Amino acid sequence: MNDAFRIHVSLDSTIDGGSLLRFRCRFGQSLSRVWQALTVDEQVSAWFPCQVRLEERAGGRIEFLFPGEEPVQGEVLEYESESRLAFTWDEEVLRWQLHPDGEGCRLMMTNTLQDPQTSAKVAAGWHSCFEQLAAMLSGEDAEPVPQTPIPELVEFYERTLD
Repeated sequence: MNDAFRIHVSLDSTIDGGSLLRFRCRFGQSLSRVWQALTVDEQVSAWFPCQVRLEERAGGRIEFLFPGEEPVQGEVLEYESESRLAFTWDEEVLRWQLHPDGEGCRLMMTNTLQDPQTSAKVAAGWHSCFEQLAAMLSGEDAEPVPQTPIPELVEFYERTLD
């Protein structure tokens, strides 16, 4: 893994008092390349813990296919090419925003939390996904994203998220 890759995670609240996790990171690859990794089914499925099928339009469907389970369906809420993507996953909303940054781009993702008590576990899961995404974008080999969060990462986020 590239030692220069960093993920900044914070726990925040929504306007209506709900909880959300905010993730920020920078990639050295172009905004267009990172957008493809977020929206092209085969590429998303390479760094996400399951297969993903995405209809690339607002109002479209997103489907999560975990091995041995029934598909989980969500709705694409926002889709602005190379800029914004938002969708539902169960009762949570995930929003992805990309901004150019020199030769690379910055990513901010927010995940509303159905259960605020799961913030450390959710943060640890996304941490692993973002590391896998960074490795994929850099052309590095990486271990598949684990189906359950890494216990050391969960403990780290239990200590650091407030």
